[in-house]
Amino acid sequence: MQVSEGLQIINDGWIRKPKGFRVKCERLLDGRRVTAISPPEDAASLDSDVTAWRYARKLFWATRSEDPEIQEGELVNIHVIDDQGKAVKFYATGEYDVLNCK
Repeated sequence: MQVSEGLQIINDGWIRKPKGFRVKCERLLDGRRVTAISPPEDAASLDSDVTAWRYARKLFWATRSEDPEIQEGELVNIHVIDDQGKAVKFYATGEYDVLNCK
């Protein structure tokens, strides 16, 4: 095996450090659910998962509703994603978490 092949195997199997984090959620817009990502993909991402989860929780608390149905302006299915769009585990529990599931 060539060294370049071995390095590729290592690279593919190595635990990768994400290059940034974003909060992904849905909201009701004109009666339709629309996916939103913050910060947007053309802006700089958040540099830590802790910062992203704290931001996600603040968005949840600022927009939550007690109604079991999604309300206009409410953010639902809020979670943190990495630079590849994969869900990120909540830092305090080590589990995947979704805020305001509706």
